[in-house]
Amino acid sequence: MNEAQYNRCHVRLIGRNCEHDLCYLVRRGVPPELRCTPDQPAGYGTGGRGCCTLPPDIDERVERELRFNFQEAKRRGYVLVAA
Repeated sequence: MNEAQYNRCHVRLIGRNCEHDLCYLVRRGVPPELRCTPDQPAGYGTGGRGCCTLPPDIDERVERELRFNFQEAKRRGYVLVAA
């Protein structure tokens, strides 16, 4: 994956017993409200509880959330994905 073709997006992954912040690479443009901080490398994650397993279709889920819930994600400051 060539990172130059991607944008770094703040994603919050929430599962039954876990919650993690990720810096996820997406192909579309990302507004400043949804960008990761410069010190966060791609895949960066912090978690408050448990250990989530990334869904196999996380790419599609992130893109879908950006497509259908863009304004809400922008208001929150992250893209919400359920694990």
